[in-house]
Amino acid sequence: MADEIYDVVDKKGNKIGTATWTQCHTKGLLHQCAHALVFSDEQKTRVLVQKRSKNAVQGASLYEASVAGHILSDETPDEAIMRELQEELFGGRSLPDGIKIKRLLSFFNNDLPNNHEIAYLFEIILDGESFTNRESEEKPEWVEWETLLRKISFSPKKYAKFFRSDIKEYLKSTSNKKA
Repeated sequence: MADEIYDVVDKKGNKIGTATWTQCHTKGLLHQCAHALVFSDEQKTRVLVQKRSKNAVQGASLYEASVAGHILSDETPDEAIMRELQEELFGGRSLPDGIKIKRLLSFFNNDLPNNHEIAYLFEIILDGESFTNRESEEKPEWVEWETLLRKISFSPKKYAKFFRSDIKEYLKSTSNKKA
């Protein structure tokens, strides 16, 4: 992985400098990321999950959000989620017509030592597609939303901490657990 450049931000998300991935994660610099829960339909019956690569620096082989990644320097959260979606699920191909993307909220994510992020959480509605994840050995899979919630409650250590935070924040932002 090339050492990407990110904006270092204050608690309001204002840029105060730049730093590499390594600098952000060794010095505990506040930076930004974009995460998305991709649902198969408007009723949100199924959500797309993927397994992190066994070679990932953080959270190797754990299940994670449908799409997630750091926001590059001078990139907006909306631009970042579009880039990550295109990279992680479509192998760089153009996004399909009819995709619905909605930014829901932001929260402070401090899931690991020295990892201090403002996470922007998106909800994406996307009818079934064939996905390609270039960062993992496994293909993303659709999981029933209620089943995922049960599995996380029974075996939380199988899921990346940031993903569990995404779910927690998402549920707080919706009126019921059905989403």
